[in-house]
Amino acid sequence: MYNIPNKGIGVNILAKELLIMMKRVFFYDLFIGIIVAIVSLLLISNYCFYLLLGIVTAILSFFMNSVFTNYIVTSRKESYRMLMLFNSIFRIAFICIIAILIFSFNESMVFPFLIGYSLHFLSIIVYSVSIKN
Repeated sequence: MYNIPNKGIGVNILAKELLIMMKRVFFYDLFIGIIVAIVSLLLISNYCFYLLLGIVTAILSFFMNSVFTNYIVTSRKESYRMLMLFNSIFRIAFICIIAILIFSFNESMVFPFLIGYSLHFLSIIVYSVSIKN
């Protein structure tokens, strides 16, 4: 997926754990997305696209944050605070642009988008519970 500079065994373990976490969270998101798609198609079909768009946006934001944070940690940049700030601003702008586009197209579809986005946190909770056990 991306190259990690080899700076010791701790970095390799971090990268392996990160990849495992990202795969599992993605699997949970995929499972939730399929269930949401089926239920929304049966009940309120015009919400389906926006619910799934919310989940996909959350997944992309989560992956961007994970990869970027891992890069900062493994490269041991001196300007890590500035890089983390840039990462946060970029992800917020990415999400806001999508939400603004949805709002300008059909303002009533922002709510399903936010529900879909919030469902990603369910995947993170399920993952956290699964590693705790």
